[in-house]
Amino acid sequence: MLTVDKIEPLLNTPPLILLAAVLLESWLPMPARWKPSALVPLLQRLVSRVHRKNASPQQQWTTGLLLPFVVIFPSLVASWSVRNLAPWDMLFDILLLSWLLESQPIKEVLLAIRQLLQQDKLVLARLQLSRWVLRDTQTLSAMGVCKAAIEMSILRLLSQWFSVAMIYLLLGIHGALFCRLIQLVAQSCNMKLTVNRICGEFTARMLQTFNTIPVLILLLLQLPLPHGFSALKTAFKQVRHWPAVTSGLLLNCTGVSLGIGLGGPRLYQGEKIRYARIGTQRDPEPSALLSGYRRLIHLGWFCWMSLAVFYGWFVYVHLVS
Repeated sequence: MLTVDKIEPLLNTPPLILLAAVLLESWLPMPARWKPSALVPLLQRLVSRVHRKNASPQQQWTTGLLLPFVVIFPSLVASWSVRNLAPWDMLFDILLLSWLLESQPIKEVLLAIRQLLQQDKLVLARLQLSRWVLRDTQTLSAMGVCKAAIEMSILRLLSQWFSVAMIYLLLGIHGALFCRLIQLVAQSCNMKLTVNRICGEFTARMLQTFNTIPVLILLLLQLPLPHGFSALKTAFKQVRHWPAVTSGLLLNCTGVSLGIGLGGPRLYQGEKIRYARIGTQRDPEPSALLSGYRRLIHLGWFCWMSLAVFYGWFVYVHLVS
């Protein structure tokens, strides 16, 4: 017979805590201005203060090496201290993890852009997109806006939702906090900009490292889906033409499986950068704006619920035996 002493260990397991946090983030969405992404302007201001444009390459590399630890170390100490003082570790983990996870604001901006494009308000759609991407959006066509928005939703959902959840399962709540802070610093000092190419390289490589296992899991989860095997095969062929391996694999595989084309040239602060065209040859339309987001969300929910059910059943059998 199950007692309170036996039920508490059953509930205090990482997969069930993660599922509770994901449900909380989905059902009780917090305004975007209170989510971690709202810290990006503050971090960008910090980067502008410590990163001098006329600094030598060695100084820029040193700045990029020390910058994340200046942000992360105090945050980890504060999180560890509060968790030790909290009456229930499980409640602290659920609340902090639900704050770190960020998927609903991405969905909201995709819906807003789709509505503006369907109403032929291209200028407003560009303005809405410009708040979420680094590239220049003033010259984008409706197709370019769709393509940039889909790429943004896939990469943001990977770094802000799936990877954070997976790192929590592997390294605990402080590992999830570390992963999300690395993503925020990498976004604030993005190496896609020429001025940040050296300073932002360290955090970009760390973010790619954190994303490696989640990307491989997402690729495997897409295998049983239509065109899954051919998409994976094409992704490994085309990835050598993409600057970042992890994001390139995910964008390639998702684009091919959904039957849409991604990639192509883009402008960063007036500088034209030619990225390879990946996915298929069919250009995305406004109706496909949420296709990448829905694909990753559904795969994530399947993964978290399967883990929670399997782990919960395993612990239950162990307790009653």
